[in-house]
Amino acid sequence: MPWSPRRLAKALCFGSLSLALTAQAQATNVAQGKPSSASSVHANGFPTQFSHAKAFNGIINTEDRWGSSIPPVPWNPEWVEVDLQAVHAITSITVYVSRDATFGRMLDFDVLARPSATVDFQVVPGGAITDNPQTARTLTFTTPVNARHVRLQCKRSTDDNICRVREFQVFGTRLANQPPSAAAGPDAVLLLPNNTVPLRGTASDSDGTIASYRWEQVSGPTTAVITSATSANATASSLAAGVYVFRLVATDNGGATGSDTMRVTVHPTSAAPDARAGRFHVWNRGGTYDSAVFLPKDYGTQPGKKYPAVLSLHGRGGTTLNAAHTEVLANPEGFIRQLTPGKALVDTFPGIVIAPNGPRVGGAIDTWWNADTTHALVQQALTVYDIDPDRVTMTGLSSGASGVNDQLLRYRTTYAGAMPLAYFAPRPTNYCDLEAFPLWASGHHSDGTFGAWGWFNPTDGYHPLVRQCPGYSGEVTVTVTLGSGHSGWDDFWSRPEVQSWLVSQHR
Repeated sequence: MPWSPRRLAKALCFGSLSLALTAQAQATNVAQGKPSSASSVHANGFPTQFSHAKAFNGIINTEDRWGSSIPPVPWNPEWVEVDLQAVHAITSITVYVSRDATFGRMLDFDVLARPSATVDFQVVPGGAITDNPQTARTLTFTTPVNARHVRLQCKRSTDDNICRVREFQVFGTRLANQPPSAAAGPDAVLLLPNNTVPLRGTASDSDGTIASYRWEQVSGPTTAVITSATSANATASSLAAGVYVFRLVATDNGGATGSDTMRVTVHPTSAAPDARAGRFHVWNRGGTYDSAVFLPKDYGTQPGKKYPAVLSLHGRGGTTLNAAHTEVLANPEGFIRQLTPGKALVDTFPGIVIAPNGPRVGGAIDTWWNADTTHALVQQALTVYDIDPDRVTMTGLSSGASGVNDQLLRYRTTYAGAMPLAYFAPRPTNYCDLEAFPLWASGHHSDGTFGAWGWFNPTDGYHPLVRQCPGYSGEVTVTVTLGSGHSGWDDFWSRPEVQSWLVSQHR
């Protein structure tokens, strides 16, 4: 179920709450006893007093139940979170933020929610609190907020500067079972005599678990043989020339189903593929952004066919070529690493990947991408390779993501989509210039280089601002994963839905 703040009504109130609850006392606290997590837990020698689970135990007294181990700051807040185990229609939320007005009272904090782990947290209506003078707050919704995960995020606290919570209550009712989300993976292309293709699917369920998978053939010139058809990962073989469609059906523990399809195009051996197809080669440009290039396995078999292309930019200290620029490294940095020899994606990835080797401007680890030179590389690639000019996307990590941002801000009309990883949000002069541009960013929550606060803060965060533009297309996704390290890009790029996104965007 997609999260859409526009569907939420304004809060009736978000004010002080008497300890003697009235109507809410009759409602169900759906957070009590549910699994919880926290950014940190105060280690003060009283393990029986502090833990994030105790903030959801239903006890309201004068003792702190959760305390953060470190002081919060706006760009690196401390948080405690409950997993309601299913999507609920939330009617009100009650927060007891400290035991008194002195110790641990949260001055600035947000209440956030999301319906599943695959979408971003959003501040609930009225849930961004600043200069809070009270020890207990309540928020009531005229229209219920549909959520599975609810988070209290502390950004500034009083006195000892430790965030403290006595109790966190969530009132609502469980919704009917929601269907799972299935992803069949990217389309594939085969060249006979190769007549076997891996089927790599994924599925998730916002209010439960995936109970079973089933692959089935929807159409095709012949009946394929599907091996391991009841697993997420299967194999289709005995394929003939033509186009096949396969469907992945996922069933959750409540019996609801979700499905997705993928196409397999099998070409006859009427034309020999390019000798470079299905492998790496070096595109030598005279020393200026010489590049590692991957061409799809069927490249050259169909004269005139145009392919989607991905520009892959590595980070500082990274590289894609050897020192002499004569060979592609066995483990090049960037998205192109997903296509190293022997990986299953080599046989099925339908796009061209161009991964320039960045210069060492000021030393061994000083790679910052020049916007004009990078764009010139892309423009030349359109003439050198069989690239569809309406299907060029770009992705990069760290300083490579900075290079993506530069292209996004200066040359966005060249591209069909952008995927910057582990780097700051772009800062256009006018956010609405990007209102209809497909963008998918990702990074660790506490990675300062990624700066989750810069992506989401309600004052000048990229995500809230672009969503307010009148022509916002809904094509901005920011995936925040737990963790503090400046890493995670290889795992992110290995996801089938990410690989499919990069070759599915159209300008």
